[in-house]
Amino acid sequence: MSISMYAISVPAYQQMLTSLDVVLGRAAEFAGASGLDEGELMGRRFAPDMLNLAEQIRQACLHATLAVARLANVAPPEINMEPDADIASAQTRIADTIAFFAGISADAMEGDPDREVQVKTRLEELTFGALEHLVHFANPQVFFHVTTAYDLLRAEGVQIGKIDFMGKPMQDKVAALNQG
Repeated sequence: MSISMYAISVPAYQQMLTSLDVVLGRAAEFAGASGLDEGELMGRRFAPDMLNLAEQIRQACLHATLAVARLANVAPPEINMEPDADIASAQTRIADTIAFFAGISADAMEGDPDREVQVKTRLEELTFGALEHLVHFANPQVFFHVTTAYDLLRAEGVQIGKIDFMGKPMQDKVAALNQG
């Protein structure tokens, strides 16, 4: 059995980013009710050397977009490299990222799982096999940044739980169990 690079990336990225969009909606409600300035919330970070919430969201979208574009061998859409100042802007970024995925077919991402993929990082250019790139670089990057954004919101007091992080697929499973 071969593994589909599309199946282990795009659906997971859609799930994680959609969940992030939902918890950001809850964060906007929280900010409004508590009087917390959204700009301040977007600037929150756990430690001085960590990226803030806005940058965690930008990085999650950036890594997902670039991974899919690399493997589909298409140019990525123009990406705003500035972090978002408010929740609505971050949600637009997420929506744009998910919309990009809609234009990518599963077939476009398949091919030789060992084909070379070049990734420019702030340290140097790295070379991966395509599947290795997904499993050991792109997926961990996306999941790390989404998780950190979720954790920042939770630490600020936004009432979200693991099922919110897991998103609609898990919520549907739990709803089915509760109905049965």
